[in-house]
Amino acid sequence: MKTIKAMIVAGMLVWFPAQASAGDYEVQNVMDDAMYGAGVGAMVGLGLMLLTDKPTDNWNYITRGLGVGIIGGAAYGIFRSSKAFAEVEDGQINLGVPSPEFTLRQTPAGMDLVMTTHMVVGHF
Repeated sequence: MKTIKAMIVAGMLVWFPAQASAGDYEVQNVMDDAMYGAGVGAMVGLGLMLLTDKPTDNWNYITRGLGVGIIGGAAYGIFRSSKAFAEVEDGQINLGVPSPEFTLRQTPAGMDLVMTTHMVVGHF
């Protein structure tokens, strides 16, 4: 019973901030990714629990899956949300986590894998 209460509280913590932050597009995306991660993590935990010899003794698999899903989904949302360290738009500076971009480049020695990251992006 304690596990079910923990799952309800965790679900509420994921759901309500996502609704409250709907005005900010990037925050909304991070919250949505965390919520979907929570659902997928809980389902994977449920599947693993059902594969054990005594499923009723392993309810904690669901809560662990839920927690890992929230963290993984939020990390994915943060990684996906920004492409540069600093973005300048309409006189405001927004700081974020730069996302690397990988490309193949032809060199005299052959093909090289090149990683680039934008540090500052400005819209004028």
